[in-house]
Amino acid sequence: MNISMIGGDLRIVRLAELYSKEGNKVYTYGLEEYFNENKNNNVIICSNEKEAVDKSEIIVSGVPISKDGIHISAPYSKKEINLDDVKKLLNNKVFVAGNIPTEFYNESIKNIDLLKIEELTILNAIPTAEGTIKIIIEQMEQTIHESKILICGYGRIGKILCKRLSSFGANIYCAARRDSDLAWIREAGYFPVRYSEIKKYAAAIDVVINTVPVTILKEELKSFKNDVLIIDVASNPGGIDKEKAKDLKLKVITALGIPGKEMPISAASYIKEIIDKTRKESEIK
Repeated sequence: MNISMIGGDLRIVRLAELYSKEGNKVYTYGLEEYFNENKNNNVIICSNEKEAVDKSEIIVSGVPISKDGIHISAPYSKKEINLDDVKKLLNNKVFVAGNIPTEFYNESIKNIDLLKIEELTILNAIPTAEGTIKIIIEQMEQTIHESKILICGYGRIGKILCKRLSSFGANIYCAARRDSDLAWIREAGYFPVRYSEIKKYAAAIDVVINTVPVTILKEELKSFKNDVLIIDVASNPGGIDKEKAKDLKLKVITALGIPGKEMPISAASYIKEIIDKTRKESEIK
């Protein structure tokens, strides 16, 4: 088959390579800085958006598709790729991306929003958790073993982080809002903490990992020790009051897009599974 890719980060580059290894023709626009340096006979660099769209029935873009709501994210290109220009070309095409804007939804485009697919969000939680652990190892001057780690949120990423870090021998404190989550945290052998109680335990914590996309750590930041490592993996605005942390001279690492930065091959393979499954289901129909 032919498949086209417009913009996107390293996971989209790896996705192009995965499809090319199967003998598929991959047409790209907005990835030329990578593929000019890394030649691939099955990856064709197109001169414009129209050429890329016209060559294939399936068009893949960034995850998320845009940072500013105007242009497609294209870190491997110096070109500006306008969202609206691409939308006008997508009639009767399958469009695969993350956080697809509402104006792309009409009868002529079959959209697959990767960030709305539960299967993919669960799979992406794995590289996010492992990438977070990598950051901890690189940034801490002590072992994870016997460290006291506070994880804010007991969703997909929080659950995996609790399990993985516990296997390192860390003492896990997990903060959550719902009573049911606190009960499951307790059942799993971790220490349950209500958000309102974080201040009480803060002074003993070595690492804080936030997975909640709502600011929850504000005045509580004053109670953490000066050398605490804070990692925020939640989407904007995140869960940490960054200005307050800066005033307190606390070390905060905002770690967005870990799958694409740290484990792009795994992230690409998950996206490929979704695309291939959609193609198979469409062919059956």
